[in-house]
Amino acid sequence: QRRYVESLSSYARQFIGQMKKADCDGIEGLSPAISIDQKQGSHNPRSTVATVTEIQDYLRLLWARIGKPHCPTCGVEVARRTVQEIVDDILWNLEEHTIAVWSPVIRARKGTHQDLFRQLVEQGFLNGKVNGHDAEFESPPDLDKNFRHDIDVRIDRFVCRRKSRQRLTEAVESSLKLGGGALAIESLKQPSENLSLPKGSKSREHKAGAIISWSEDFACPEHGAFMPELSPRVFSFNSPLGACSSCQGLGVQRQFNVELVIDYEMTISNGCVRPWRRSMSPSWYRRLLEQVAEHYSIPSHVPFKLLSDDEQDILLHGSGSTVINFHFESDNGSVYKMNRPWEGIIPRLEKTYTETSSDRTRGRLINCMTDLPCADCNGEKLNAAARHVTVGGIRLPEVSSCSIHDSLELVKAWRPENENGPPEMYADQLEILDEKSLFIGNEILKEIESRLDFLNSVGLDYLTLDRKANTLSGGESQRIRLATQIGSRLTGVMYV
Repeated sequence: QRRYVESLSSYARQFIGQMKKADCDGIEGLSPAISIDQKQGSHNPRSTVATVTEIQDYLRLLWARIGKPHCPTCGVEVARRTVQEIVDDILWNLEEHTIAVWSPVIRARKGTHQDLFRQLVEQGFLNGKVNGHDAEFESPPDLDKNFRHDIDVRIDRFVCRRKSRQRLTEAVESSLKLGGGALAIESLKQPSENLSLPKGSKSREHKAGAIISWSEDFACPEHGAFMPELSPRVFSFNSPLGACSSCQGLGVQRQFNVELVIDYEMTISNGCVRPWRRSMSPSWYRRLLEQVAEHYSIPSHVPFKLLSDDEQDILLHGSGSTVINFHFESDNGSVYKMNRPWEGIIPRLEKTYTETSSDRTRGRLINCMTDLPCADCNGEKLNAAARHVTVGGIRLPEVSSCSIHDSLELVKAWRPENENGPPEMYADQLEILDEKSLFIGNEILKEIESRLDFLNSVGLDYLTLDRKANTLSGGESQRIRLATQIGSRLTGVMYV
């Protein structure tokens, strides 16, 4: 510090003051010191134990390199398909059917698409479907540029037989090229009952009108394409490619808590809905509830807690499609009537929270809300496609939900030389990695094991990888930073 101050200009030194010289001329053998404070870590709700220790980065890389995608709907493992594999699949499913080969050139895109129609005609494609309706591309329909449209091109139409394999192959290639790697086959006519088919053929299972989709990308034969190119971003809950669309990768959704909304000791007539007591028109809301109660013969002078479950459900979540006649009369004698279903207390509050421009109203409603696990991803933060990619039979969210100790045992259990076995909860589904997967992922696995081992050694074996960083104590944050520093493998350094 003294030497740094001496390097400053005389003008700057006059504001800092002089520092005494040290009592010794030099110190030898003392390593550079790194101080690790005991303070709370990141306040970012997206930061977890796995992200701050970089374990999440290596897990995402591992899943991108050796992960096996599965269909979110049926769980079948899927892989990329070549043209010949698609042709074989079509023959297996639709042999002897009269088929139409369709190429989906436009999906949910705005515009008039007149240039596209002109290009298709120049390429020899004269008809297809626009928004599900038959269309001639030489005289295409006028499309509204402000609406989204679907356009399908009919590539060919013929009877699907083994002897017509070459024609089918050419149609598939054209469809994949035009449709950006996707195609659909429509059965126009199924084979006659007396026609013999090869053993094992599924042709009889598909009726006329059936449409089956295929893709060169990761796709389920039954449910179509769903998985983009596997990359680390696909497995990040901080990326639009991987995050659950409902909770934006947070794993929780802010929802109204009935316990905070309803005062169970109060009656309908006395204002049992807490947010409405402080609204601009509490009497109007109270009268609204009283008329709903009157329609269903629900007592309005009985505490809410004494109402039956069905009665509470109607008040909270609405009357469905049942229309209720509402009648209001103001102090000056004017009458207002409306006939409509009762939407429910909770949906009404949600609508107000979404549509209001008043910060005061929104703040009042937030007091009645709590963070609950996302209903779509069940708190796993990733979208359906990313959640159903496995490594060694284990999904990424399953590893993240494990404690550090169990995660370490799980990763070690992927190696064939391991003798301890996986954690008991995953003993049935875990698969030993094959030679190819180990060759590709070996260095990544070493980094993951190393970081987990350091965290385990500093006494954090009980933390789960998906634990939010803003919920950690100062001591836990300090030990995580210490383990991260040690994991960086610096030499000749002293930690304080």
